[in-house]
Amino acid sequence: MFKKVLIFIVMLAVIAALTAVAFTGLDLVIFEIPSVQDGIVLGLDLQGGSIITYEADPSQINQNTLDEDIIAAIAMLRQRLDVLGYTEAQVYQFSDTRIRVEIPDLEDPLEAEKKIGSTAQLEFRDHTGKVWLTGDAVETAEPAYGPTDSSGMSRHHVVLTFNEESRSIWADATEYAAKQEAGDNYIALYMDGEPVQDEGGNPIQPTVEERIDSDSSIVTFGSTASASESVKYFSSIVNAGKLPFALIRAQNTTVGATLGADSLRTSLTAGAIGLALVILFMLVYYRLPGLMASISLAFYTALVAIVLATLRVNLSLPGIAGIILSIGMAVDANVVIFERIKEELRSGKTVKGSVDSGFKRALTAIIDSNITTIIAGAVLLAFGTGAIKGFAITLLVGVVLSMLTVLVVSRLLLKQMVSLGVTALPFYGVKADRSEPRFHKLQLNFTKNFKWFGLPSAIICLFAAVCLVLIPLGTTLFNFDIDFVGGTSFQLETGQNLTNEDLDKIASLVQEVTGEAPSAPQRVGETQVIVKTAALDADTEAAVLNRVKEEYPAINNDNSMSDSVSPSVGSDLRRAAILSVIVASALILLYITIRFQFSSGLAAVVALIHDLLIILAGYVIFQIPINMNFIAVMLTILGYSINSTIIVFDRIRENKRLMQKSSFADVVDRGIKQTMGRNINTTLTTLLPVICIIVIGVPSVRNFAIPLTIGLLAGMYSSICLSGSMWHRISNADRKATDKLNKKA
Repeated sequence: MFKKVLIFIVMLAVIAALTAVAFTGLDLVIFEIPSVQDGIVLGLDLQGGSIITYEADPSQINQNTLDEDIIAAIAMLRQRLDVLGYTEAQVYQFSDTRIRVEIPDLEDPLEAEKKIGSTAQLEFRDHTGKVWLTGDAVETAEPAYGPTDSSGMSRHHVVLTFNEESRSIWADATEYAAKQEAGDNYIALYMDGEPVQDEGGNPIQPTVEERIDSDSSIVTFGSTASASESVKYFSSIVNAGKLPFALIRAQNTTVGATLGADSLRTSLTAGAIGLALVILFMLVYYRLPGLMASISLAFYTALVAIVLATLRVNLSLPGIAGIILSIGMAVDANVVIFERIKEELRSGKTVKGSVDSGFKRALTAIIDSNITTIIAGAVLLAFGTGAIKGFAITLLVGVVLSMLTVLVVSRLLLKQMVSLGVTALPFYGVKADRSEPRFHKLQLNFTKNFKWFGLPSAIICLFAAVCLVLIPLGTTLFNFDIDFVGGTSFQLETGQNLTNEDLDKIASLVQEVTGEAPSAPQRVGETQVIVKTAALDADTEAAVLNRVKEEYPAINNDNSMSDSVSPSVGSDLRRAAILSVIVASALILLYITIRFQFSSGLAAVVALIHDLLIILAGYVIFQIPINMNFIAVMLTILGYSINSTIIVFDRIRENKRLMQKSSFADVVDRGIKQTMGRNINTTLTTLLPVICIIVIGVPSVRNFAIPLTIGLLAGMYSSICLSGSMWHRISNADRKATDKLNKKA
C-alpha cells in the first residue's frame, strides 16, 4: 500500500511541477517580456499595431505568372520590413491577389504603408523628364559612408553598379546632361514617379559635368542619422527590384495598445474564471473522477501553453477564445468516460471493472467525435486567414491534447486511486443502491414525437433561410460588419461616461467631416463608442479622428482603433465562409458514412445545417455583427455539434447489437436517453467559460461568444431531440424505397 501511495504522490508531483513551469512561462511571455524571440507571440489585437492588406493592381497582373509574382512580392515586402526595423511583422498571402502585412506596435502606419507598398520602380531622368534608365539596369546597390567629392566630407551614399548592357546608356545620359546649361545639367532619381529625396526633403539631382563611362555611380543622401536610414531603405528596395505589380490598399486596421492590453487581461480573466467553474462542476457532479479530471485539466491547460509557445503561435483574441473554448471541450471526453463508468457501476460491476470498461467502451466514441472536430478545424485552417488561422491552430492543438490527457493522465490517476482502495460508490457519483438517475426513467419518446420537437426548429430555420434568400434580392436583415460590405469603423475610448446626447454629438461630428450620416453610434461599456461610416481614405479617417478629439481630448492613438476594408475583401470572406462550411460538411458526411452508414451521415449533416441556421437566426435577432469571426463561429459549432451527435449515434450503433429483437425506434430512444446526461453536461462545461467571456470579455470577443453560445445550445438540442429521430426516419424511408423497388422487380 505504501508503494502505491508513493507512486500516486510522485505522479501528482510531476504533473504539478510541469503545470507550474508551464504557467510560469506563459505568465513571463504574456505579461513580462512580450517581445522575446522564443515563446507565444502576441498578436496585433493584444499589443497594438496595424494590419495593411494590399491588392495587386488588376491591370498589371499576369495570370500566367501570378503565383510566382505573389511569392516574389511577399519576399520583397519582407525585406523592406526588415530594413525598416519591423522584424516582428508578418507577411502572407491573403487571397489569390492579396497580400496582408501585420505590423505590431507601429508608430506611423501611414508612412509605413507608403514605404512598404511602393512599387519601387526606379527611374533616371534628365531635366526634360526623359527616362534614360530604370531600376532594371542596376545590378547592385551598396550603402556606404565616406567622402564622395573633393571636399573630403563624409556622407551617407549608395554605390550603384550597372549591368553591362546599361553602361553605354548611362554614358550617353551623363554626356547629354553635362552639355546642358547650369541648373539643367543633372540626372534626377525618381521612385514610383516621385523624386527621391535626401534627409532634408530636397530632390536628389546629382549635377553632371562630364561624360561618365563607368559601370558605377554614387547617389549621395547626406550625413545625418536619417540619411543613414534613407540609404539603407533605398539600397534595399533597389536590390530587391521592383514589385511585379502595383499594390493598392484594400484594408487598413489600426489597433491601439491600450485596447489590446485590456482585451488580453479581460479574456484571460474570463478564461481563469471559466476554468474554475468547470473544475467546480466536475468536483460536485463526478466526485473523485471529477477531481482526477480537474488535475488532468490543469495539466492540459499548461500543456497547451507549452505547445503554443513552442510553435510560436501568434496569439490573438480569437486564439484566446479558442483556448478558452478548448478548455470546456477538454472536459468532453472525461464526461463521456465518467458517464460510462457510472452505467457500468449501476449494472453491478466492481469499481475496477467499471473503470476499465468505461475507458474501453468510450474510446471509439471519443475518437470519432474528436476526428470530426479536427476536420472542421483543418478546414478552418485551410480557408481562414490571419487571426482565424490562429484560432484554428489553438482549437486543433486543444482537441489533440485533450484526447492525450484524458486517455493518459486521467486514466492513470483514476486507476491509481482504485488501486489504493478508494472504491466506495458515492465517491464515483453513484448511489449506494446503484439506482439510475430520474431522467433515465422518464418516458420520453423522441422518435414518436419528432414533429413536436422539430416544429420550433423548423420555424426558426425557415426564418433564417428567408433572411438568406433576401440578400441576393437586395434586402438584408443581417448586420454585416465592414469586413463584408466595406466601410470604415472607429472604436474610440473617450475617457468619460457617454450619454445619448454624446452619441448624437459624435455622429454629427463624423457627418460634419464626411458629409454623410454614419450608422447609429454604439456605446461599448460606459466610455467607449463604435462609429461606422462608408469607406474613407486615410486622410479623411485622420480628419474624422482629429475632429472628434477636439471635443473629446482624452482620445489618443493608444486607446482607439480604426478599421477600413473594401467591399471586395468582404466578398472573399463570404465565399470563404460558404466554401468552408460546404467542404467541412462534405468531409464529415463522408467520415460518418464510413464509420456508421449513409443514412446516419445524412441525418448528422441535416442536424448540422439546423444548427448553422439557428446561429444565423441569432445573428439577425440579436443584430450581432457578421465579421471575420463569423467563419470561426460556424465551423466551431459544426465540429462541436457533430461531436455530440456522434456520441448519440455511437450508442445507437451499440444498442443495435444488444437489442436485435427491438424496433429501431426503441433502439434510438434508448440511445438518446443513455447519452442525454453526457450531452447536457458537456454543453454546460463548454458554456461556462464561454459565458464568462460574454459577461466580462471585451466587445470584439463578446460578439464571438454570443453566437457561439447560441450554437452550443442549438447543437445540444439537435443532438438530443432531432439527430437520432432523423436517422430513424431516413432509415425507414430508405427501407420503404428499397422494398418498393424489390416489389417492382
